[in-house]
Amino acid sequence: MHLIPYPSGTVQLFNGICKLPDRITIKNEGFQDWSITAFLTRTGVQVGQSGFTVFLRRDDALPAEAYRLSIQPESITVTAQSERGVIWTLTTAVHLLRNGRLPCCEIEDRPRYPHRGVLLDCARHFFPVETVKRVVEGMSLVKLNVLHWHLSDDQGWRIESKRFPKLHEVSGAFYTQNEIQELVEYARNRGVEVVPELDMPGHTTGILAAYPAYSCTEKQVSLASTGGIYPTVLCPGKEETFHFLEELLDEIIPLFPGPRFHIGGDEAPKINWAVCPHCRARMQAEGLTELSDLQGYFTRRVQSILKKHGKQAICWNETLLAANAPEDVQIQYWTLQHRRAMEPFLRRGGQWIYSDMFELYLDYPYSMTSLKKVYHTIPHLGKAPCSQKDGLMGMECCIWTEHITDSKTLEQMLFPRAWAMAELCWSGTRSDRDFEERLSAMLSERLASAVHVAPKESWNPKGKSRRQESLAYYKNMNAGMSEDVRKQTVQSTNPNREFARSFMRKFFQVSDLPFLLGAMKKSKERI
Repeated sequence: MHLIPYPSGTVQLFNGICKLPDRITIKNEGFQDWSITAFLTRTGVQVGQSGFTVFLRRDDALPAEAYRLSIQPESITVTAQSERGVIWTLTTAVHLLRNGRLPCCEIEDRPRYPHRGVLLDCARHFFPVETVKRVVEGMSLVKLNVLHWHLSDDQGWRIESKRFPKLHEVSGAFYTQNEIQELVEYARNRGVEVVPELDMPGHTTGILAAYPAYSCTEKQVSLASTGGIYPTVLCPGKEETFHFLEELLDEIIPLFPGPRFHIGGDEAPKINWAVCPHCRARMQAEGLTELSDLQGYFTRRVQSILKKHGKQAICWNETLLAANAPEDVQIQYWTLQHRRAMEPFLRRGGQWIYSDMFELYLDYPYSMTSLKKVYHTIPHLGKAPCSQKDGLMGMECCIWTEHITDSKTLEQMLFPRAWAMAELCWSGTRSDRDFEERLSAMLSERLASAVHVAPKESWNPKGKSRRQESLAYYKNMNAGMSEDVRKQTVQSTNPNREFARSFMRKFFQVSDLPFLLGAMKKSKERI
């Protein structure tokens, strides 16, 4: 069977063929009608009186996304516990469909992890809603179930705000509230939860370019035109900052009916906090001695706003550097720089998502993060494998768009690597050859028509082509940054030896070292 992800349970093939007619009868035992929307769209069949029946049967004993699929000559029986289970069952049926025919079979299937996500950055560069829909469709076809939508950063704010219109007016390119609601509904019909991210307190030039009063200095700043880390961030010392955030979130949160909301927390320079009288007064009033704990205070305040709306907060793993970090957030792990702060969090039973930059950041070229590398990713903290560790909710690949400006490149960087992670998260790794054979077969059928896919010869580069692409990317990683931004970025990240060793080992080979050392020396000389 040419299926990605391959089923985790039993697969039984029988003699006989099921011919799917143009019209079907639905016998629905209590599921919402939207759960069959994607199936009807993908197959083009109509619902009406027919001799062919699709039975939707509820079994509350099944896990939330598990399903049983039975295909007989005159019927399809879907057994699931939830609407998402129905969607995944019918998605499997869509992939089995060849020239209007389905094989008679029975499949039992369930996912390995509940969180199987893709982060899509539309803040650094804006992509139209039709591109986002294509990404969602490319995810849904392989049972990826979370779109982490990064919508604000130093380069722009991408959501229409009727209460604070300068936010989207200054940024220029944005999604209207109607477009967001349309996208969220489109995703729901395909089994995908949309988790928005409004990064804070750092990466907030997109906010402060419109409303500088909520920074420590109150000086006017301009939107960033390149990547990097910028020093002007939200001021946690001013009560006005939290009034602003509460009113803003009161408007934005209802656009996203899912249970979770990402509030960032990464790469927040505290240079201005250290000399801000408002921040010093806040620290004194709260009994705080470390600037990192001032960020913990900030996170708790924003979390309380989310809780008022019934939302679970998600944060990047730097959030745990604060001694007073909230314990009931979900943590997205991306950098080993601060992995030790994860250990007490995990001992307390904290929930986390694995997004290690060395394996699952898909803005790096295939020469640095190949399809094979993604397919063999094993969640780990340091040298300790964590695939079955308590609290691990799943995995999420991330595509940041500082260097990606067009939809075709965006999709080709995502696909097929995101599909490799999809199989990891659903049923686990099989052989490379088996996976690529199934992938090639599916690309000749449905997947290739859904999104732009990187050509096969680029999936696992070797030799001279790998080296050239890797070194060219490294050389241009910080292209366009001013010296001040470059210096601020290095100071803020302050990579330790473990990080530097991992960067070299994970992305390059020994034969690349002479060039890398020369490039690093030149970079230090510029700073």
